[in-house]
Amino acid sequence: MNVVVIGDIHTQDDKLWQMLQNAHLADANKQPTATLHDPNTKLILLGDLVHAKSRQRYSALAGVRRYDEHNSKHLASVEAAQEAMLWDIKNFADAVPAGQVVILMGNHDYNVISPDQGALRSDNVAHLEWHGKTGNSLDAELCNWIASWPYEQVVEGIHFAHVGPLAEHNRYDEGFYLENRRRWIYEDKDFLEETDYRIGIYGHTPVRGGVNLASQGRAILLDTNGYRHEACYLTVNIEQRHYHIRMQGLFFDELVPR
Repeated sequence: MNVVVIGDIHTQDDKLWQMLQNAHLADANKQPTATLHDPNTKLILLGDLVHAKSRQRYSALAGVRRYDEHNSKHLASVEAAQEAMLWDIKNFADAVPAGQVVILMGNHDYNVISPDQGALRSDNVAHLEWHGKTGNSLDAELCNWIASWPYEQVVEGIHFAHVGPLAEHNRYDEGFYLENRRRWIYEDKDFLEETDYRIGIYGHTPVRGGVNLASQGRAILLDTNGYRHEACYLTVNIEQRHYHIRMQGLFFDELVPR
């Protein structure tokens, strides 16, 4: 089996479709290729498709010089842009047999379908989309679709989730933010030791320059798409005796003053 794994997108649909084309899973018209119709091929998105992570990205989505999340016109523009992205991804996933495309629930995805949960923030910008008086309502079909996303997936001994290997890591209740449940990556402990998983692959924690490891080398962190043109994904070839894991894409893109 061959698995393509893509970390957090956060509205960067241009990067997503470029990676899918590079992985030979999508064509230039955002349609799945014959490769993705093969039952031995699977695509896994690790969650957090929504909410741009910077004001600059929001400005590009809204088509304005500087995005103001409290401006109703700006907010409506970024809601519409993200809904268009979600429809494209949904139509793509619906065009292949069930199970070929798996989208895992991220905390930002959960937030947009949980109106009772407060708005999240990234640095100096609040994510007010689809939240009560500040935004419109998310399309009901899209809302139900997101609600159907699983919180984890296990494929041939590999555990995939948004945050980490334990159930509590991927439970987005009030304690998730109070306790900062990504802290497990800093502990000198093998969190997969008492599980049936051989390795784990997770998003949520931003990394640069390629892949980072946690859980004494058994957990791969793949939130690698957040800076400039950097766009990375994993291909996992599952063979009888081993996993062959390759990082693909642009790992590092930096401007350094002379």
